[in-house]
Amino acid sequence: MLLSFVYRTTDGTERGKYLALDLGGTNFRVLVVKIRSGISKSVRVYNKIYAIPLEIMQGTGEVFNQIVQCISDFLDNMGMKNTRLPLGFTFSFLCRQTGIDKGSLVSWTTDCEGSDVVEMLQEAYKNKECK
Repeated sequence: MLLSFVYRTTDGTERGKYLALDLGGTNFRVLVVKIRSGISKSVRVYNKIYAIPLEIMQGTGEVFNQIVQCISDFLDNMGMKNTRLPLGFTFSFLCRQTGIDKGSLVSWTTDCEGSDVVEMLQEAYKNKECK
């Protein structure tokens, strides 16, 4: 078992909009979670599942460019293209986590092993933003 860096759990006072990403074996899911507090407390979840082609999933890190494209598509469809949102990323492959936003791949079917997953996602986002 490897360490995780979840430092607190929810306490019921959360509110606002959050972006959640979930990358599994062949699918990538993007979600926006909207939480309202107060008397009319509610949670609404909007999501879309994207299939990731096997050749991209097992490639050289191209999957992160695909992820960014999916996020862009989803936020555009939600009318939230330029909205800044807190982000949570579930990455279902073995990583050695060294911080809440740092995790290097231990094993994967690509040549990305040892690379930081968060850095690869951030780099793909920066590259997309420039285009």
